[in-house]
Amino acid sequence: MDANDESVTPLDGWTVDGWTVEDAEAILRTHNCRATGPRVAVLTALLRHSGPIDAGALTTLAQAEAAGIHEATVYRTISVLSDRGIVTHVHAGHGPSLVRLGGDHGLIAVCRDCGGITSVPADTVERFISEARNAIGFTLEPGHFALEGVCGRCSHDGQDGPEDEGKQ
Repeated sequence: MDANDESVTPLDGWTVDGWTVEDAEAILRTHNCRATGPRVAVLTALLRHSGPIDAGALTTLAQAEAAGIHEATVYRTISVLSDRGIVTHVHAGHGPSLVRLGGDHGLIAVCRDCGGITSVPADTVERFISEARNAIGFTLEPGHFALEGVCGRCSHDGQDGPEDEGKQ
């Protein structure tokens, strides 16, 4: 992994593309966490995914890293990684909580129709926080909850909506 590689996306001093098992082990050890096989597989899967993900999907990705990992193990690993600050969770509307890297405090939007997840651009979030502070004197701290609404694809008069998902 080369942090100067332009294909690597920076994330609070970390990168999210090109991660290796050795990188995951080093992160675990840096946070005084044993680098067990399941922990390395779960963290590697999360690093390679590079965005918010629910535990079920993370289990599938972790199983690609190391066969035989059970979903209960992934949940326990998420708990340990959360306690160490390596990951955080985001409440995403009525769906399952999402897990993401601890350095990622950005705001995400979740489509209530298709479940699609989108990162809100940082400059948009900063403007919104500033305008809310100026308007009502309240400083918002986004990151723990996702915005819920309807994505552009689902809002186009029913075209390519959730009922059309499997037809492409």
